[in-house]
Amino acid sequence: MTPTLIVLAFLALGVGIVAFATRGPRSRVDAQAHEQDTAWGEPPAPSETTSDPFAHAPKPDATVTPARETERQS
Repeated sequence: MTPTLIVLAFLALGVGIVAFATRGPRSRVDAQAHEQDTAWGEPPAPSETTSDPFAHAPKPDATVTPARETERQS
């Protein structure tokens, strides 16, 4: 009888956890729950754009020499 009660207790605990995790939204609407205008999809304004962070970086050298000779594959 005791193992059956333990199994039923774990089953009830599992049902409670699932019910808590999948409960619906609250009926009361919070003031902060409204969607805020974040302008996520709009391009930045000219005043918001920053300069190129890599403008001070040296230009890449097109004539890179290998560190060592390539080995022949036989």
